[in-house]
Amino acid sequence: MPQYKIIGADNNVYGPVSVEQLRQWIAEGRTNAQTQVQPDGAADWKPLSAFPEFADAFGLTASSPTTASTPPAVSVPNYLVQAILVTICCCLPLGIPAIVFAAQVNSKLLAGDMAGAQDASNKAKMWCWIGFGLGLAANLISTILLLVIFGIQLSELRRF
Repeated sequence: MPQYKIIGADNNVYGPVSVEQLRQWIAEGRTNAQTQVQPDGAADWKPLSAFPEFADAFGLTASSPTTASTPPAVSVPNYLVQAILVTICCCLPLGIPAIVFAAQVNSKLLAGDMAGAQDASNKAKMWCWIGFGLGLAANLISTILLLVIFGIQLSELRRF
């Protein structure tokens, strides 16, 4: 009997579970046609509606075409806006890898690579925070140095 793993709405992997268990979850509304599923021994994730054994549970016929570009049921943030803002406002060298990883998230989701998309999302977030932190520290240090330099110059002018 085939076993399956699923990615829940909380982005956690559940299973392996049997066909009967998945049918019960469909009936209970815990899974839907877009829930990402991986059969045991397979490497890729597909929407539940792509499996003929579950077509009748969604009102599809076994021969109904399903699109490969169907968006996944779970949402993985890509942090692209944050990456661009960090690049422009904080730290250019560290914002670039943030943009690169952020740009990979959506393409990996569409390819069904949930683990890769989550990994790229986590890396984009990490580079955003590192760039923000270093950019903030650099701006604070430069502000303090400017205040010290101008403070010394002003005190020298007042002596005259």
